[in-house]
Amino acid sequence: MTVPQPSPEEMRERAEIDRSARYPVLFFFTSAAAWLFVATVFGFLSSLKLQVPGLFENNPYLAYGRIFPVHLNALVYGWAMQAGIGVMLWLMARLTRQPIRQGTTIIVIGHVWNAAVSFAVLSIWAGFGRSIPLLDFPSWIWPLLALTYALSVVWILPMFKSRKGSSVYVSELYLIGAAVWFPWIFLTANILINKGTAPVMGAGIDAWYITNLIYFWMAPIALAVAYFIIPQVAARPIYSYPLAVASFWLLAILAGWTGFSRYMGGPFPAWMPGVSSAATIFILLAVVATVANLLLTLKGCSKIWEYSPSLRFTVFGMLMLALYAVLAALSSTYFFGANLQFSHFLVGLDTLAIYGFFSMTIFGAIYFIVPRITGSEWPSGAKIRTHFWFSTYGIVTMITAMLVGGIAQGGNIAAWDQAFSTSFVTSSAYMTGRCLAWAMISYSNFAFLYQLALMFIGKGRKSEGPTLLYPTAESGVTAKTAAGVH
Repeated sequence: MTVPQPSPEEMRERAEIDRSARYPVLFFFTSAAAWLFVATVFGFLSSLKLQVPGLFENNPYLAYGRIFPVHLNALVYGWAMQAGIGVMLWLMARLTRQPIRQGTTIIVIGHVWNAAVSFAVLSIWAGFGRSIPLLDFPSWIWPLLALTYALSVVWILPMFKSRKGSSVYVSELYLIGAAVWFPWIFLTANILINKGTAPVMGAGIDAWYITNLIYFWMAPIALAVAYFIIPQVAARPIYSYPLAVASFWLLAILAGWTGFSRYMGGPFPAWMPGVSSAATIFILLAVVATVANLLLTLKGCSKIWEYSPSLRFTVFGMLMLALYAVLAALSSTYFFGANLQFSHFLVGLDTLAIYGFFSMTIFGAIYFIVPRITGSEWPSGAKIRTHFWFSTYGIVTMITAMLVGGIAQGGNIAAWDQAFSTSFVTSSAYMTGRCLAWAMISYSNFAFLYQLALMFIGKGRKSEGPTLLYPTAESGVTAKTAAGVH
């Protein structure tokens, strides 16, 4: 069974939607890519600082306590949020068959978002951070971020309401979920922390926010992309639509209970980390079912990923999502989590979520979307391969170094007869891997930013066929044709 080919009327409709999306979506993508490069450079510097503590010791602006939060906030609010908003706008427009009608307004709102993120990052860098991961910025900034986000995504609600056709795609469910869930968790966390909540409970609320940011915003957008791109590139429907919908509702019901397992054994009522651990473990079922559903959709035509940039990044991102869910579930059990909760393991786990599955899937979406809204193809398949492989090597190196290093560090922390400083000495060797990982990721993102800048200024390649990762003798063919899949 294959997906029916679009009619001439549908082709004209898609062209109109892509024209309406070009400037607002491309604005968010290019802004996000610039923030991503900044974030990865700071990620490298913060890792280098851990490896060589005496480096830049007389410069407060390069202290680890400043540059690591700068890296993390730039990565999430600069890169992830803007790239995610761009994908949400285009994807909802395509799925509902409604053009984006307030392009100029959205671009203005995007500039305000960038200004707010810049204030947040610069405030942290200048020493006004609050040491609350991903909520480090001064309290006066968060209302501006909340308002700007709401004004950016509110446009997808009327598009959904006015959609053509009665069918609701599973990607639309995930997009609506992400649009609504993020304001809830962001407002809840900031209001509770800033109204004078006890610091102990504030730490728990922050852990709840970070975990829900991953499960209630990053995962839904990544899954919306996967459920759109994989059937499109493979030219076949989703293997099981009921399973896709069931997985969505399972995530929606369980994700809000996660987060407190990061402080198991801490000064919280025992039921809070207990329920959180159970929810995290049950979410694993939803993730495994989703990834299996997507891979079964590709059964018999997985060779396409050798040629399609979008499919390669998306499938890799889904595999990383499965790995993240497995590791998160394991670390939510007392057997593993008791020794890992204050180690490098959690940094590696969060990086796996933000860059491993979310960012790699979003790269797949950007490689799919940008040629359609610009009317030109990516200049170089070789540079896309560079982006993919250096990102992959960086992610694998990061995961290995941080997870294994975290286990070694956690074991030292748990040993009552060892000094606390021993844990840092033991884990310092793994920081070399972290430095190397961010160096490779920075290089890969420079290649990505370079190509995206060329597309932005209209220097893309004019071609009838898509950009393939490997050239073929016949020009203008699709990835499916190049792979010999029928």
